[in-house]
Amino acid sequence: MPHEDARTPPAGRSGAGASPLRRLRSLGRGGLTDQVPQVRGLLREIDGALDLDAAGALLGAARRREQLAASGELVPQRIALLGSSTLDTLPNLLTAVLVREGMLPEIRSAGFGQWRLEVLAGAPELSGLEPRVTACLLDDSAVFEEIKNPLDAAEVEERCAAFPTELGQWVRAVRQAPGGIPVLCTLPLSPLRRDRIVDYRTKARIEAAWLRMNAGIAALAAEEPGTVVLSHESLAARAGTVFGNDRMRHAAAHVFAPEFLLAWSEELGRVARADLGRSAKCLVLDLDNTLWGGVVGDDGVGALRLGGAYPGSAHRELQLLAQDLRAQGVMLAVASKNDAEAAREAITGHPEMVLGMESFVAVRADWNPKPDNVRELAAELNIGADAMVFVDDNPVERGLMRELMPQVATVELPADPAGYAGCLAARGDFALLELTEEDRGRTEMYRARAERAELRAGSGSLTGYLTSLGSELTVEPAGELNTARIVQLFGKTNQFNLTGVRYSDEDLARAAADGGRTFFAARLTDRFGDNGLIAALALSEESDGAWSIDNFVLSCRVFSRDVEAALVGLVLRSALRHGAPAVTGHFTRTAKNAKFAGFYPGLGFAGTTADDGRHDPPSATFRHDLTGLAELPRWIRVLTDEGVFHVR
Repeated sequence: MPHEDARTPPAGRSGAGASPLRRLRSLGRGGLTDQVPQVRGLLREIDGALDLDAAGALLGAARRREQLAASGELVPQRIALLGSSTLDTLPNLLTAVLVREGMLPEIRSAGFGQWRLEVLAGAPELSGLEPRVTACLLDDSAVFEEIKNPLDAAEVEERCAAFPTELGQWVRAVRQAPGGIPVLCTLPLSPLRRDRIVDYRTKARIEAAWLRMNAGIAALAAEEPGTVVLSHESLAARAGTVFGNDRMRHAAAHVFAPEFLLAWSEELGRVARADLGRSAKCLVLDLDNTLWGGVVGDDGVGALRLGGAYPGSAHRELQLLAQDLRAQGVMLAVASKNDAEAAREAITGHPEMVLGMESFVAVRADWNPKPDNVRELAAELNIGADAMVFVDDNPVERGLMRELMPQVATVELPADPAGYAGCLAARGDFALLELTEEDRGRTEMYRARAERAELRAGSGSLTGYLTSLGSELTVEPAGELNTARIVQLFGKTNQFNLTGVRYSDEDLARAAADGGRTFFAARLTDRFGDNGLIAALALSEESDGAWSIDNFVLSCRVFSRDVEAALVGLVLRSALRHGAPAVTGHFTRTAKNAKFAGFYPGLGFAGTTADDGRHDPPSATFRHDLTGLAELPRWIRVLTDEGVFHVR
């Protein structure tokens, strides 16, 4: 089955004679605190559910988990697992998958078959976990356990019709306890259930009822906000199977095959990654024998194989996939060993090209090493290397990228180009919980950013440049149309995330209901276009009436424009207008935000609790008494009232 990255290490890698699992065990004996990149690299090489189960057991041991946590390189993620059958291998599989994807999992399971009672009882077994994701994997026993006569088509039809409604009620109960994003999966009908029916008419009725039931379960993703529903058919296609060994089903209540559980774990890993805002953002594509067949420098544009019959149809299929990814917010870039003019001529001149020069945020066609080009692209786009996916037909180039840029997700393409598009699509590198308008316009935003950079290069001074942008700032409270983007902003692990606290859809919904915290977003436009929602703030009221900025997140694409100063200035003015005695700001040091430790003091806040080195993570609190307010940046026009912020 396809997995996330290459399983065959490039020649010359140390320890190439030993299996990846054996090398991981050897690494573990020496301590893992300083070895996280190597651990993740080895996990990408491990193939198969059994070895990943063993790897997860190794990494999940208390001592090694403490070492991984001490590295500071993995983002914590909390997951609750529920099911109707034995799922004892899932914590290990999930641990391996999540560490591979840059997360440090905390996983807890309820008892066997307790998926319904655990939630209805208020989730006592999961108490204290506060999961960000609550996943439930059911088999057909969850339906048939309440059917008296499985041969009665009418009874089966009635039960199947009612089951999606019951799951909807279960989803709503999950939001109360244990909490987190509810993740369901459609239910496969086992051969034994289906094949015990001897007449084709009854068998067809039951199968039709089952299909309608699964359609109703899938519809919960739209009917219940913030709910994710996975497709068992999609997972089965990747795993190659669904059900496990009959003897294991009898002996240990293991219904699903290890391969299916791995496919489910990997999909849940994508959900967990998207929840933390860690989905990939940029697809870096090779040209020769990747986006088209042939070598343009040797064959010429006219001889390239693109479109028409195979293999040209396969290369065009990859371009069509890339075009669809771009329409959903994925940035496209080129990294090709090529002459720049020849590459441009092919992109702009071949009649079967789906992608044009305007499709790419950058085209690097030169003779520099591709890892260097990808590193420069990441810096130019101001995204992490782990937000990039690299596609190249050449195994040597793939091996070099893995060796020199292990953070980049390198796709192990099949030998036949007919499988290129399917291989890339199945990986789910770019999976999101919900697509926002900002996602759709990401390429245009980065193109406008490049134009801003050109303007700045030609400006005589920073002030003159900022004034010439014509920036306009709008603040808006959280609501139905912007909640997904606000959650996405808080979920990102970026530099300007002042406390590292991540708020979910559930947190915003709860705040709207109980009034304990208010959330806001800010939009910035300028002469080059709309930057979209670029900031999110969480405000609350303290016991003395002072306002608290519980967290403040700003997109990296508007750094160095004093937007952050303008927003805090508006908070201070709003607090003063509403009669608050002061505003406090909080800073908690993370692996990414250290450069902003002096942010609040720089805006006139005085320290009340300082980072004394004894807190983990280090944190500090600052307070502004609302006297002597500084002017707002004069190059930013504020389009909302200065009293727009409020707390309940």
